[in-house]
Amino acid sequence: MTVRHFTAWLVNAPSALDQAHMDVTVLEDKLIGGDSDDDGSWGTNSSKPTAFYAITTVDAREGDAKDGCDQAEELMGDAGWHVVGTWEAVDNAYIVTVHRDEN
Repeated sequence: MTVRHFTAWLVNAPSALDQAHMDVTVLEDKLIGGDSDDDGSWGTNSSKPTAFYAITTVDAREGDAKDGCDQAEELMGDAGWHVVGTWEAVDNAYIVTVHRDEN
């Protein structure tokens, strides 16, 4: 069985956006470490297409990151994606592991 791992990126840095609102992108990851159960063993697989993308209504300059995360979860949930764990801050975004039920 092939293990698939995805990370949601909520970009909240205006300099990293091409519009005024936070956006969320789900990207598939590749295993770069030895333990597929460890989120730290995964890195973005840039050869894969974007699995999900949406623009929130939360302003990137003046909006609250928690509001952005909440709205991103709602948008992803509407598309069948589920957050696994908690959002973590990185340089220009918040990231979290997500999965989607394959039916």
